[in-house]
Amino acid sequence: MSNSPTPPPDDRTLDRTALERVLARAMELHVRGDDSVEARADQLSESRVLEIAREVGIAPESVRQAIAEERARAPLSVAQRESDAQLNDPTVSAARVVPGAPADLLGRLEALLAREESLGVIRRYPDRLVLEPKRGVIDQIARAVDFGGKGYYLTRATEVVVSVGGVDARRTHVALAADLSRARKSYTVTTAVLVVIGALVGLPAAILTVLPWLAVVPPLVLGGISWVWTRSAWRALRRQAVVSLERLLDRLEFPDKPSPGQQLIDGLTRSLLPPK
Repeated sequence: MSNSPTPPPDDRTLDRTALERVLARAMELHVRGDDSVEARADQLSESRVLEIAREVGIAPESVRQAIAEERARAPLSVAQRESDAQLNDPTVSAARVVPGAPADLLGRLEALLAREESLGVIRRYPDRLVLEPKRGVIDQIARAVDFGGKGYYLTRATEVVVSVGGVDARRTHVALAADLSRARKSYTVTTAVLVVIGALVGLPAAILTVLPWLAVVPPLVLGGISWVWTRSAWRALRRQAVVSLERLLDRLEFPDKPSPGQQLIDGLTRSLLPPK
């Protein structure tokens, strides 16, 4: 029996959201109809993904970058929400594709985070670093004094995760994420403490006067003021942390050129010292 004729293409257009749904559903149907062992196990190798992409006309470079972004996604790099005013998301993240090899960029980021943000490595993986604020006395004094005006905003994080994944021979996807849950907890505790203080202040009014409703005024006032301050401070901290992460990516993508003095020192060092 001959196959049924293919219907002519429809000239109606699809918006971006509809196109993404159509492509996702088509990929699901394609994989479901694949009899390979990988498809039956709901797993696809990179080579199989590239093969499917070629079948539908997607450039291999785009697929490799998407795979690198997926693999380099840090455990903390959840979607950043705009509705952070209610303290509902303690994580901030930033990601970018930058020139360089994964191992080299990971080493440069470790040095930058140690020097610029006073963070030290607590866990090390081939493609990932987990860092936390350094706990040494000298480090704490340097952060408290902050002569350079760095701010050290990432030291407010419980931990910072750095992930890298190669896109091709010359480019790497770098993902940074910072967990600010400890700072968020400190803000909410401050609000709770002020509400309790307000309740203690208002308690005598309820006992000693004929207007017991006055007891609710101090906790409402102190709690309201504290909540407004907490929301403002939380938004400012998230914004500053995101800027710090983006600045680190800027340093990777656009390395600082050495100053003339440093160039002179490097030149003298190369001329006076024997080559290794």
